Amino acid sequence: MGERAFTKEEEERIIIPIAGRLQQICAKGTKGTIIVGIQGGQGTGKTTLATFLEKQLKKKGFLVQSFSIDDFYKSWKERKELQQKYPSNPFYQISRGLPGTHRVKLLFETLKKAKAGKDFEIPIFDKSLHDGKGDVLKRTRTVKGRQNFVILEGWCVGIPEVSSQRFLEISKKNNLGIGKLDPQRRHHKVVLAFIKEYQPIWKLLDYQIMLKADSSEVHKRWRSLQEKKLKEDKGQGMSRQEVHAFVEPFLPFTYVCYDLLRPDAKVLIDEKHNFYRIDFS
Repeated sequence: MGERAFTKEEEERIIIPIAGRLQQICAKGTKGTIIVGIQGGQGTGKTTLATFLEKQLKKKGFLVQSFSIDDFYKSWKERKELQQKYPSNPFYQISRGLPGTHRVKLLFETLKKAKAGKDFEIPIFDKSLHDGKGDVLKRTRTVKGRQNFVILEGWCVGIPEVSSQRFLEISKKNNLGIGKLDPQRRHHKVVLAFIKEYQPIWKLLDYQIMLKADSSEVHKRWRSLQEKKLKEDKGQGMSRQEVHAFVEPFLPFTYVCYDLLRPDAKVLIDEKHNFYRIDFS
């Protein structure tokens, strides 16, 4: 859904109030760059929101830079090695996305530089390379000087550490069919171990926004629409069955975020993709 436009009502009731909250933080004399995290399941509109907030804040005279955790994926070679290391693990037989497939140290150092007001570089990841598996390009995007805001968006931004028992409880409560994905209840533990590596990054976040869909099924539907558009634009994309196989491994961990995170702003999204309510903490 990344290209959707917000309605006038969504802008006035949901989006502009978030921008207003961020401006208030800046006006209180907060020193340094404010790091904003946007978390939400697949297709919720994270990139659209990040882009809109960036434009809105820039209109008010702030310096803003937004990017995705996807920009920090490991190379195809590294991710292929991960697949080979865990050949029977369904969470790592999809090409990318789960904790363990990102360059965690690089992202941490990049945000630290941004927070300190130093120049920093954003890597470029081309998702079309290697038949859609993607790879890191040699060139980067340089951001010069202190920014007032840096916006990091991604489905797992802020994901907390969680025990195996709690993870399984969340999956069962939300009818996510973990038994089919991980019948012996062991593969998910590899992902949980990788999640620990991300925790220092989340400590750098000053403000967390969550985009929460009303049901797990809509993530598959919205991702199918994205693939349909990709087929129209580039002549290639996943089938409906492939989309479902791709999205399902993300859902239990998406619901770990939905159930356990306590964001500063939570936006609720209905099945028609309307941003219909916002709760500020």
